[in-house]
Amino acid sequence: MTTDTAVASSPLGRGKRRKNLTLLTASTAMDNAESSVVTVLFPLMREAMGLTSSALGTIVAVGKVVGMVSGVPWVFLARRYSRKVVLATCSGFWGLWVIAAGFSTSFTQFVLLYAIAAAGFAGAGPIALEILGDIYGDSRRGGATGLMYGGVALIAGVSAPLFGLLSHSADGWRYGYVASGAICLVVGLLVLMLLDDPDQADDETRPALDAVERRARSVRSGLRELFATGTFRLILVQRLCSGQNVIMSFGVVFLVEERGFSTATASVVALPFAVGYLTGTVLGGRINDRVHHLRPHSGRIVMLQVSQLAFAVVAFATTQVAWGGGIAVYAVLFALLGLLQGQVPIVNRPLIMAVVRPELRALAFAVSVTTVEALAYAGYALLVGHLGDTIGLQKALLAITVLLTAANGLASAALYRPYARDTTAIAVPRTTSLSPRPPSL
Repeated sequence: MTTDTAVASSPLGRGKRRKNLTLLTASTAMDNAESSVVTVLFPLMREAMGLTSSALGTIVAVGKVVGMVSGVPWVFLARRYSRKVVLATCSGFWGLWVIAAGFSTSFTQFVLLYAIAAAGFAGAGPIALEILGDIYGDSRRGGATGLMYGGVALIAGVSAPLFGLLSHSADGWRYGYVASGAICLVVGLLVLMLLDDPDQADDETRPALDAVERRARSVRSGLRELFATGTFRLILVQRLCSGQNVIMSFGVVFLVEERGFSTATASVVALPFAVGYLTGTVLGGRINDRVHHLRPHSGRIVMLQVSQLAFAVVAFATTQVAWGGGIAVYAVLFALLGLLQGQVPIVNRPLIMAVVRPELRALAFAVSVTTVEALAYAGYALLVGHLGDTIGLQKALLAITVLLTAANGLASAALYRPYARDTTAIAVPRTTSLSPRPPSL
């Protein structure tokens, strides 16, 4: 893997960087596209198989738990073999299992095939983020990350209403899965043919990097170094206590069950959520880079806290107030939720990149994104599904997306001191070499 110095002088031009960013976005979006089929068309699955709201929590949780276990092995396969080939496999060719899930004849069979599919997609995020970190320098990673996650949200937002149209057919959820799996296969081919992976360093830096690579290949050594970083440990706790993600997993079902909308109508909110998310990641990424430039030791954490507390306020208005005026009011509220949710990856991912050595970033993201975040997502999905059956989705979402998010936003203040210390420590080894200003997006 390359160092930040090498990255800054990367021979990749702006056009190639943008092409790579597009491919990384598409590969990361495949997991979201699969999830969109479940969240939007679950009412159809529920009727076809006689399910309850807790079944949706089970589906989401199984996918996240399996991804939590499988994420790290994919990362180490990417270290042993070509990152491009591994990424094309886990984010693209694994779509065959998605197609198979569309032909399930029972809920048990569906969950099994869904779990196998999720096991592949779990590897895409960490590998894509590692490549992204190699392409862009520290001062541009917020904007680049924002573009990638904004694109992911936009793809999910556009696909959700299209999947919603399939609700007019009893087998619409099956058609959605077959279509989603076919798109995965196309993305896998594009990644394999077109992605430029800047994973080779210059000859003069290769000996030192080889020594670091040998150490990074050791799981025990890598994990020991990661958990010795105070900021990284606190980020894991912060993500473990985050219940924001379940809002879209249950958003459509909430509007159907609690507000009386049809599935096709309720699925419309996915698009404004995605547009809001795109705006939050793209513009938020630019603002994040600017705030980070002005306040390098605290700016990102300020943005993290503000976005979480504001999200809790809007989530309360969305889930606890019965608005008149049809779906339009909820479309606006979900757009605001997307705007604020979009702040999470453009702050969280650069936070990790800033305190972890480049050689350990993929492992760090495998631990934080596909393990800890997946564990939290799975747990809260199960909890919301169970509470939805017992006390109703409205009260369940109040506890998880409103109260827990507000508490987490306040507690994130614990990051200020260790982040300032760890960013200084990680920068010390590179003070002897002058890096040119990273190229713009």
